[in-house]
Amino acid sequence: MSLGAVVEAVIACRSVEASVAFHTRAFGLDVIERNGAEALIGVDGVETGRIRLVPAPAEAAASADPRIWDLGPRLLGMYSRDLARTTRMIDEAGGRSRPIATYPYGSGSLSECVALGTDGVWWTLPQAGAAHRPSPALETDPDRLHGELHTAVIVPADHDEALRFFVDGGGLSVLFDGEMSGETFEHMVGMPDGASLRLSFLVSADQAPARFEIMSFTGVDAADLTDRRLGLRRVAFAADDPGAMAATLEAYGGVRLGERVLRGPAGLEVELREPPGGAR
Repeated sequence: MSLGAVVEAVIACRSVEASVAFHTRAFGLDVIERNGAEALIGVDGVETGRIRLVPAPAEAAASADPRIWDLGPRLLGMYSRDLARTTRMIDEAGGRSRPIATYPYGSGSLSECVALGTDGVWWTLPQAGAAHRPSPALETDPDRLHGELHTAVIVPADHDEALRFFVDGGGLSVLFDGEMSGETFEHMVGMPDGASLRLSFLVSADQAPARFEIMSFTGVDAADLTDRRLGLRRVAFAADDPGAMAATLEAYGGVRLGERVLRGPAGLEVELREPPGGAR
């Protein structure tokens, strides 16, 4: 029994309309559905890697934007076929992109940038290439600039405890777990000189198109924003047996918020859903 694809990430917004405008302009995402004050965006025809935009509580609107290393649900990720064009689009849409960086990755190299979007959500944007992980949006449209949402990232207080929750409890596999430091990453992320980050990249058994990452930092002054009610709050995973998976995650420290929803590491709300359209 294992968690599957990330079906949906939920962002609590100062303004849903402003967030819709940003994500459609910056990433070319489609508005899939409008439901009252909420909006569901993604790539039309792709049933995983979607983003649900919901109104944040009024008292949360004044929250300052977090830094990447502050504790909590922190980043979302999306592939780009042209990072220079992507950063221009993000900045023109009202976001704030950081410089593009290239670093060794496996036997080759990877180019990537990070950017701050609306409501304090940071984005990680790797260059799509021949070896990138599956992306139905890119694979079905060779002219498309961006894929669908391909990852969600948390920054927990205890990295190993979060790994146990999602690997031992959730059944995900560790594809990569390593430390990154040096001028390239300081330049890309904006972390202080001498700081480092640890990244664990988790995949489902069949490496479903939307995935999950755990990130932690040393050498930084991190604020605990796990209870921040603005920005990324929830990730909905596919699960063949949502009820059984919820019980397992509760046994690994999850706090029940509903029949199929738990509070997990870094304050992330984890929702379990039956796979859409056969996605696992």
